[in-house]
Amino acid sequence: MAELQGSPVWNSAEISRSTKWRFELGPAIAAQMADAARAAATACPETVNVDRTQFSIPLAAGLCGRVHDEIEYGVGFAVVAGLPFGALTYDEQLALTLGLSDHVGRVVPQNYELQRIVDVRDEGIEYSHRSRGYRSNKHLPFHTDGAHLFSLTCLGVGAEGGETIIASASAVYNRIAKENPDALKILCRGFYHHRRGQHDPGEPPLSAERVPVFAFHNGLLHCCYNRNPIEWAEKEGVTLSEEEIAALDTLDGILAEDDTQLKLNLQPGECAFVNNYITMHSRTEYIDDADNRRHLLRVWMRDPKSRRNAFNLLQLYVPAAHANVA
Repeated sequence: MAELQGSPVWNSAEISRSTKWRFELGPAIAAQMADAARAAATACPETVNVDRTQFSIPLAAGLCGRVHDEIEYGVGFAVVAGLPFGALTYDEQLALTLGLSDHVGRVVPQNYELQRIVDVRDEGIEYSHRSRGYRSNKHLPFHTDGAHLFSLTCLGVGAEGGETIIASASAVYNRIAKENPDALKILCRGFYHHRRGQHDPGEPPLSAERVPVFAFHNGLLHCCYNRNPIEWAEKEGVTLSEEEIAALDTLDGILAEDDTQLKLNLQPGECAFVNNYITMHSRTEYIDDADNRRHLLRVWMRDPKSRRNAFNLLQLYVPAAHANVA
């Protein structure tokens, strides 16, 4: 339980003063991305299959490298602003989002249906053990997504709410190690997760083993957390002990503190890239109206260059042949 050090350890005050995680596109790069998006959408029969090979952006090679390094070696997330969505059709916006994401990481499917990109918007679908939270407008507690990395690209904002909130998993780990080491031991032992129907018929509805909230691979932190499927495991006969519930409450209590949180109010043309192994994120409930509808695009990625390739929740939600973490 040695104290974690370095850039991934931050609090709200520190990260709010920093600009190292924010990248503004220049006019030339933005124009090249728009041209690449139009070309990819035209050339690719199905836009949802666009990858780096159909999205040529040589002017942005340095930018993509710096974004990758920030999410791998730096604070664990980055925001790219100035994406030229205003001049693009929806299919071209999909092509740009997928192409850029595939230059930063490598796009992977994110559900049993093998979708490479999903619309994050209110579809009026209840968030439960039978569905995924991105299809509702409800508050999403702090969690990590299934893959190593994800991008979240804003096309539109709602009338109220809908903030994305980021927290340093490393800083949270340090707090719990210092203040409640018994809770940390339970979190490191882990919990069974409900798979929410994202599996083959006949496969178990729960993870085969406990999934640690905090683990280490090559001496580096790997965070993997989502309380809802942990609690939904009770629908399959798993009972959480009082000590386990208390440990989860300890974690969520620290995540709820303002000093832990960076609130990102993503605007159209902004894309957040996030490393799930060293950050956790949340979303506030939101309200749409006739003129303002929250709409984002989500892409999951792996990182073949990473030092942190280990188990992630992707292996619970996609067919086994597509769950390669390497």
